[in-house]
Formats: sequence, structure tokens, C-alpha cells
Amino acid sequence: MQKPSVEPLKVGIGQIPIVMGNKHENIQTITNIIISAGQQHCDLIILPECSLTGWLSEAARRDAEPVPGPFSDTLGHLARQYHMAIVVGLEEREGQNIYNTALLIDRQGNIVNKHRKINELDIALQLYTRGEALKVVDFEGRKVALDICADSWTPHLTESLYLMGAQIIFSPCAWACEPGQEAKNAAWISQQYQARTAAKALYIVSANSIGAVTEGVWQGRILHGESQVFGPDGEKMLHGPVNEAGLLFVHLPA
Repeated sequence: MQKPSVEPLKVGIGQIPIVMGNKHENIQTITNIIISAGQQHCDLIILPECSLTGWLSEAARRDAEPVPGPFSDTLGHLARQYHMAIVVGLEEREGQNIYNTALLIDRQGNIVNKHRKINELDIALQLYTRGEALKVVDFEGRKVALDICADSWTPHLTESLYLMGAQIIFSPCAWACEPGQEAKNAAWISQQYQARTAAKALYIVSANSIGAVTEGVWQGRILHGESQVFGPDGEKMLHGPVNEAGLLFVHLPA
């Protein structure tokens, strides 16, 4: 039996501003960057972590959504319209719990993977409930997984996904630092991704946001972009600009 052919993937990385507590503005920003990626014939776009209200925003208590829900339905419509898959981080409500969640929506608008952040920082546990599961799915001839930001800083989580067959991990992020510390923080993050992909046939594709952290214990820090992509054997394939919004592109080979 002949295996289905696997085509290269043109991936758009939406390095966008996330305004803390402003769900309406953030959804408009997300919609605009998805449309731009669709018009430029991306196969998939990845967007940052907690894109509805911003990581650590107390507005999540009001604005988190069920999955499926209105926001994921909107993304599903856009995925179908542009025949483009979407990875996004959002604040998910289930019962009394709020989860820091990532979704993979396929080109037909179906949610095919959902991941709830496991390695949530202690400072965030008053807001988000930890996830408890890892999942790898078939996506257009590839084995694809999701994690979220600091999940990648935990070697055994990446190793588990790899042993489960993952070839690509898409990782919505919201890393931040004190102003002036961007280069140091980005270098540390690069070291983590390089370590996770070293001696593996594995890609990690991250999307970080930009903007000010305006509430919570990290108030005063900045989300500085510098989205990164690493490939097999620790090769850095992309390093986005610092403190600058934009749609970045990376091509993942067949």
C-alpha cells in the first residue's frame, strides 16, 4: 500500500500584540493576522498563548470560553474560508475551572487537538488549573503535538511527546522579561529549544506575543516577541524580531 504523499508546510507565525484584559481588541487582531496569513497561502498559522485576555489577566475569570465555543467557532470558520489550519492559545472555561489551553484546528474547521498547559508556573495556579494529558495526532501525514510555553522547559514533557511519535510540536507562548533583558531571555529560551530538539528528528514552532504586562505579579515586564523555530538536531530555523509585531514565515520540509 502506497503511503500518502506529505507536502511541505508553509507556516505563518503570528507575533502579535496581546492587550491584557481586552478580549474584543485581541480577537480583532487575531482575525486580521489570520486573514493576512490566508491571503499569503499559509498552510497553518500559529498564534500566542492566552490570546483572549493575556497570560495572568484576571479578565479570564470573565472572558474565558468553553471549547468548542464562540471563539473556536470563529476560528473554524476562518480555517475553512482560507483552507488553512490554525494553532492558538486561549483561556478555556470548563465548569468552575479555567485552563491555559492550545487548540489545533484543521483546514476543515475541526478541532483535532487540544492541550491544557501542564508546567504552569506557581504564580499562575491561582488562575489556571493544570492540564493532565499529552496527545499526538495525525495531521496531513505528520504526527503533530501541542505544548504551551514553559511546557518546553521541562525535558520529560518534550521527550514523552517525541516517544509518542511527535514530529512537530506547535507551542503558543507568552514569555516576558524586565525591559532591557530581552536578549538574555531570548538566549535562554533558544538554549531550551536547542536542548529539546538535539539528537531528535523534531521541530518546535513557537509564537510569542508582544506588549506590556499591565497586571498581576509580572506587571512591568514586557512580552518581547522573538518567536523561535528549531528543527532536527537543534538547528535554529527562525528567530523573530524583538518587540515588533509581524507575520513571520517558516517552511517545514516534507
